[in-house]
Amino acid sequence: MQGIDYLPAADLLGHSAPLEYGAEYPLLGVRLAIRSNSAAVIACAEQSFGHWRAVAASLIAPLPLRVARIVVHAGVQPYTPRAPFTPRAHSGSLLAASGESLLAVHMEHGSALAFVTPELVADTQHFRYHVLESMALALTSWHDRVPIHAGAVVRNGRAVLLAGQSTAGKSTLCYACVRDQFQLLAEDVIYLSSQQGLRLWGHARHIHLLPDARRFFPELAALAPQIQANGKYKLAVDVAGLGAGRLRHMAEQALVCLVQRAAGTHSALEPIAPQQVIDALCRRREPGFDLFAATEPLVDGLARGGAYRLHVGSNLAHAVALLRELTDLPAGRAA
Repeated sequence: MQGIDYLPAADLLGHSAPLEYGAEYPLLGVRLAIRSNSAAVIACAEQSFGHWRAVAASLIAPLPLRVARIVVHAGVQPYTPRAPFTPRAHSGSLLAASGESLLAVHMEHGSALAFVTPELVADTQHFRYHVLESMALALTSWHDRVPIHAGAVVRNGRAVLLAGQSTAGKSTLCYACVRDQFQLLAEDVIYLSSQQGLRLWGHARHIHLLPDARRFFPELAALAPQIQANGKYKLAVDVAGLGAGRLRHMAEQALVCLVQRAAGTHSALEPIAPQQVIDALCRRREPGFDLFAATEPLVDGLARGGAYRLHVGSNLAHAVALLRELTDLPAGRAA
């Protein structure tokens, strides 16, 4: 694999590498700086975070700047493409390593450091997912940005949180909504903040669908599935390519739908109690999500904006129509 250009360190440990390249982004409404000794790293950061510059200055939290330093440093062993990263976390710190590349994120202190090989940076998708975005989201979400495993779409300024098991079809429903003029806030992870009122933040550029989704969406017939950075074999749909304004960064009004498949029946909405949402989203949190403070108060506030169980039947368009009805009332200010 072809490497990339970088300013090398004069020592074996890499501490003298000059971090002359940099950029800043308001990721999740939190100021983040990326510093590196390679312009290729900053180019990847622009791909991952450049669209966040559209966030209004009034939405950026008055928090100290978070800084991620990424040093490109030559290894001595052959590079293994797509080798997995092994993460570990303790006491407000996150560590991960793969081969001769490693990273350390000190969430409590708002700083991160990574040493990566030039071959890993050249493997752009893998580098962005496992290093760049992993570090950046850990830094910016630690204070008042609690991650919840769910997707979310927005219409009329009102977000609909779509939660459910991995087989519930959340991504398929997200795409069906986006092609019907909804905006995408998040495909898989939503971040809740409360210090300036309850807000939902999302970091998404693509929707990832199983290959058989092409039978529902003829326009995807020519899109080939590929192994994604997380190892899953899926279609990656660029949401920005669907039209201007399809991506959303933040929403202030929301309701929650617990999604479950109901094949062979009609789609239906069933009002549920907020406690059912809390039980679904806060009990037995997955690894990584359980690093954060208790989520019950945030999720309770979210569910009180409206809580439903959405039974998605054979007619996907009917499920989207039900979500349109829920979002017919206009909401507040757009992000």
